[in-house]
Amino acid sequence: MAETTTRYNRPDAAPNTADKLRQEYMRLEQLRKGLARTKFNSPDYKTALAAKNATEKRIAELEKIDKAERSAISNERTAKERAKLQEELQRAEDYGTPAEVTKAKTALDTYDNKNPFVSSQGNTELRYGPMGESLVPGTPAYASGSTVRPTVTTSKPNVTTSSTTTKPSGSGVVSKTPEADKIKTAWVGYLESTFKTLPKEYKAQIDKLFTTAKKENWTEATFTEALKQTTWWQQTLPSLRSFFIETHDPRNASTFAEKLNLNTANVAASLEKLGIRAQQIDPVTGKVIDNNKTIQGIAMDAIKNGWNDVQILQHLGDNAQLLFTGGGTIGSSVDNIKKQALNYGITIDNNYLNTIQRSLLDPTDGRDQQYYLNEMKAQAMDLYKPFASSIKEGRSLYEVTNSYRNQMATLLEVDSTNLTWKDLMAKVVDPTTGNARTFADFNKQVKQDPLWQYTKNAKETYSNTALDLMKQFGFMG
Repeated sequence: MAETTTRYNRPDAAPNTADKLRQEYMRLEQLRKGLARTKFNSPDYKTALAAKNATEKRIAELEKIDKAERSAISNERTAKERAKLQEELQRAEDYGTPAEVTKAKTALDTYDNKNPFVSSQGNTELRYGPMGESLVPGTPAYASGSTVRPTVTTSKPNVTTSSTTTKPSGSGVVSKTPEADKIKTAWVGYLESTFKTLPKEYKAQIDKLFTTAKKENWTEATFTEALKQTTWWQQTLPSLRSFFIETHDPRNASTFAEKLNLNTANVAASLEKLGIRAQQIDPVTGKVIDNNKTIQGIAMDAIKNGWNDVQILQHLGDNAQLLFTGGGTIGSSVDNIKKQALNYGITIDNNYLNTIQRSLLDPTDGRDQQYYLNEMKAQAMDLYKPFASSIKEGRSLYEVTNSYRNQMATLLEVDSTNLTWKDLMAKVVDPTTGNARTFADFNKQVKQDPLWQYTKNAKETYSNTALDLMKQFGFMG
């Protein structure tokens, strides 16, 4: 069967930055292990140390490139979203109402404040065009733009209706129009929608604030200050408050989606360095494993809890079971360690499994797959001393006790795979001597098991014994 050509195995396909980073991290881990085994200050040690330093330098350079690439993608999305808002403002100025012009301009200003452009070299100062628009870094317009945003007088359509204009007062000051009042209090509707899902014990107190805000014409800033005195504000962690507002305020919908996408990309990049892709092929079943939901869930948790990159990695270590179902180099390592433990009669509980997974996630830990494979073997030699010499020679406990297992399964009339190590070894090893029982003594131990009493083998044995007794006493010829 011909191999399917993909971007990963195509001869002329250059590895992307994430692939290169993963390769360099794996190389760095190998070099560190090599240094640990090399005589200090020997020629080989110095050579390996120089190679390790060079690898770390390459990793630092690749991480800058990786960050710049992800930043460029983010900038491109931001530019498109901003262009759409600019178009909406221009349309409002061309044929919209004053209220629509103000609304579009407010939306653009809010977006600019929340989304400063970031260039591939880091934070870049905002520069503005003649109409006050933010310019994209790297463009000719940006090079000639102003660092000070110009004041632009918005031209308003020639609309004169009794519902939007009033006569000047005696002092010559024009009074506020109903449209202006609606714009000024629009935040109330947004925030009422934001907090409507809160539990009753919190919502009732905040609803009273909305009533007062409408009655006294509060600004959003005044409302926010009053909100800080509520039970909800004071009993909710800052990161969770921010997360709630980000995810429930309709005005934040587009910016939060962008933030989630960026965080998801960052988490995916971190996992890819560990050999775990968003989608990959299960080497056993051949099925496609989709890790996208898991990755997005981790990104959502990172936003919710305000985690930085280090805290995200700690979360991956503490909850590594989320990551070891999708294959990858680390996932395969865990599977191999579990198989080794099973073959050597070693039980891995959840705490031990988490320890293994955390150490495999941490390239500085020093304990790799081979370390744990050897550990399973060493534990078996210590726990099952009658078979230690055979295990040391390279045979697994499963191999050296297979005849016992099959005999026990036959006597109890069960599948051999249903026998636990605890049940089997309790009958194989004599606790008084610590030695393995003879096969005859082992059979006796199995027949003392309550399960044996219900087998056909037991009934036949009892029947045969009864017949023998009857013959001995002359009841049968």
